[in-house]
Amino acid sequence: MVTKKDCHVIFLIASVVIFFHMSLIWVWYRCTQNPSVVDVGWASGLTTIGMLYLYSSSISSVKILFSVVLLIWGFRLGGYLWFTRIRRKLVDKRYTQLSDTWKIAKPLGFLLNFQFQGLLILIVSLPWYFISQIPSDYSLSAIDYVLVFLALLSITAETIADYQLQSFKTHHSGKVCNVGLWFYSRHPNYFFEWLTWCAFACFAFPAPQALLAWVSPLALLIIMTQITAPITEKGSIESKGEDYLQYQKITPMFFPNIFKRKSN
Repeated sequence: MVTKKDCHVIFLIASVVIFFHMSLIWVWYRCTQNPSVVDVGWASGLTTIGMLYLYSSSISSVKILFSVVLLIWGFRLGGYLWFTRIRRKLVDKRYTQLSDTWKIAKPLGFLLNFQFQGLLILIVSLPWYFISQIPSDYSLSAIDYVLVFLALLSITAETIADYQLQSFKTHHSGKVCNVGLWFYSRHPNYFFEWLTWCAFACFAFPAPQALLAWVSPLALLIIMTQITAPITEKGSIESKGEDYLQYQKITPMFFPNIFKRKSN
């Protein structure tokens, strides 16, 4: 049985691990001069901390199943970001716009930014902290399998949204992507990412104090709707102008409007 003291030690170890992890990501940025590598670091950091939590105590079939889902999520997101951005040496405009406002040297600014994202990783990874506290004799229920299906479905939907965006950009450079899932939401990839983490928070229900796991999707919701999406949309307005402003008027930012109908 994991004691309260053990939990504190595990959390401390996770904090140290993520500090060094994000430091290595910063070194990667210095070598490539591409701050977008932190997005890959986000995916790998959450996966690393989640696995650390899961296997810091006794191993069970529950943890093995959930860890497989976590690995699928991490490799999918990290791989997508690597192949579509980092490998092609593309710099996300969000980081360019962000660093242009700094009054300190960019390397120092990104070091602080990366470590701040490391702190956010510790917050977002909370479901896995509580999942690790699930009793070893707990047996998987039908609800658990439904939640696993929901998580995998959300990961699949996010993959589809990413593919639709990349395909649209290839054939319609400079235009507003408003097809497929992007017809119903301006950021369907964010929405399904958030839904995935809602499923992860539900994984923790059998653990003590599991409601605290919902700090994770709540934090993600705030980050996506109040920080990431507004920065992204500011760049879209600058590059696409009135077309994107019109898109904003008829398409919700985050939660898809499944009742939206195409005009004739």
